[in-house]
Amino acid sequence: MPQSVDLSVKSSTPPARQNPGAACEECRRRKVRCDRQQPSCGLCLTSGVQCQVTTPRPPRGPKRGYLKALQARIATLEGTLLQQQQQQQQQQQNTSSDTITISPEDTTIDGLTFNDHTPLTWDFPITTDDGTALHDLCQGTAPGTASGGSSLDGGSVHASTSPIQGFETPTDGVGFSDTILGRKMSELSDGLDGINVSNLMQAELNQLYFDRVHSFAPVLHQRRYFSLARNIAKTEAQSCLRYAMWTLAASVSAHYQNIGDSLYRYTRRSLESLDSKCMGLAMAEMEQVQAWLLLAIHEFMCVDFSRGWVSAGRAFRLIQLNWLQYSDGPHVNLGRTDWVDAEQKRRTFWLAYCLDRFVSVRNNSPMTFTEQNTIRLPAPELDYQNEQPTLTGFLSDAISARDSIVTSTFTESIVVATIIGRALSHRQESVMDNLYLNEPQEFWDRHEWLNSALIQRMELFSMNYPVAVQEADPMLLFISMMWRTTVLYMYQLVKAMAHPTDEKRSVLADYTRQSTIAAKEIVSLTNKLSQLSSLKVHPLTPIPLSLCAEFFVSYHELGDTYSKQLQDITEAMHGLMSFSNLGPGLNAYSR
Repeated sequence: MPQSVDLSVKSSTPPARQNPGAACEECRRRKVRCDRQQPSCGLCLTSGVQCQVTTPRPPRGPKRGYLKALQARIATLEGTLLQQQQQQQQQQQNTSSDTITISPEDTTIDGLTFNDHTPLTWDFPITTDDGTALHDLCQGTAPGTASGGSSLDGGSVHASTSPIQGFETPTDGVGFSDTILGRKMSELSDGLDGINVSNLMQAELNQLYFDRVHSFAPVLHQRRYFSLARNIAKTEAQSCLRYAMWTLAASVSAHYQNIGDSLYRYTRRSLESLDSKCMGLAMAEMEQVQAWLLLAIHEFMCVDFSRGWVSAGRAFRLIQLNWLQYSDGPHVNLGRTDWVDAEQKRRTFWLAYCLDRFVSVRNNSPMTFTEQNTIRLPAPELDYQNEQPTLTGFLSDAISARDSIVTSTFTESIVVATIIGRALSHRQESVMDNLYLNEPQEFWDRHEWLNSALIQRMELFSMNYPVAVQEADPMLLFISMMWRTTVLYMYQLVKAMAHPTDEKRSVLADYTRQSTIAAKEIVSLTNKLSQLSSLKVHPLTPIPLSLCAEFFVSYHELGDTYSKQLQDITEAMHGLMSFSNLGPGLNAYSR
């Protein structure tokens, strides 16, 4: 019987080609196969080097969501290019290619036309001794927004989705959501007369604001603002603030002045709409007040003095309606409250306070805010931006200080606004004294007390900020001019409101010498304006210049060189008119 043959094959596992694990760094560097022996591979053992193995390795290939994000950006770019081609075709058919097409109801705001090319003139309501009027000292065209259309190189600027740090580029970590992208694009373009504010334009406008505007309106906290800009869910007040910032930034930029009209119209419509919605509400957001203040400054510079004064009044009333939000108590716990938010409210009030006094003294109107308040002075700028809680004093402490302590330029601006506000109140009280035939001694006592405080604060300011420092800083230059303008204002009170007796002639002579020196110093400071960029000059600079020019015209008998000094002031005002028409608007108010 044949023997059975066992055909079964023994199952065996083939030997592994190499030991498990990762190759060492030395073998990777030499690009050779590693035997993966432990604790040292054969190559490292032979070479006498330390065998090191790095276990975690980053995955290869593109990051998760990169392709999806790239596809979304390509789709957005294609849509943008198609929209641009359509707009270019429409512009070719449009007979007026240098302006943006705006619906008829948007060409004016309450009767204010934005395509007005009427030349501006300076016309003081003052006559000289020979009967000739100070007329047409300066002639020019309205700056920026009033001198041209709002086109951007004949076409529209469109939004891109390139990520700019600090600005809206929403992402969910995987890719761009089509819904979010569509919402973002519509938010940037709605109501802007066909102009889209791209991410790059947002970045530049915000940078322009903090470079050129923040120095004389230091109310915003930069990090919190950029955090707000990245947030999709904004309140209407916060959106209005953004557009007000961009409007003011465009007015101090030669590159973006051509879109200033559209930004301004959209900002004003948004604020007026927000005001109508807030009727009946107990409180208004701080951003709403800030937006009105910034818009008022823009209107002073680029639109109309009266309109800017009305817009500033809206901000003043909103502060008064929410007064408790801005007031501080005698005891403040820096740890229990949001110090940055409280400081931002203080700064908002003090900006309105300064604006109220600087403009009121020019047209001799009653002031809105009193210096008798419980709001602390603003903290140093560095502490504010670094979110370092600082307990500051009140205005009365700063006014009565006798020591030479360097304070911030914002605080110095508040102090000079307070002193010039006292001079304005002194004038108004003098009018009532004459009306009721009060004793002249009351006027002189009040005048000498105020003049001593003025001279003392001017000396402290000069000690803290030497002339070289003042001339290099536009804010300090403006403050220095306002100190000397207050001297001229006080002298005009003596000339206009008092009838000095024989014993007061020596006092009047002292005031005359004092005002003459102050006027010459203003002329010297004015000559320094040409050494600064006109886009960084304080927007209210025409106020001290106009008061100084008025002084030279009315009291030219004080010296034989008044005509040359008046010419210097006139040339400075003419130069400022290239970017601000605040000066021509001031002459509507008789002094």
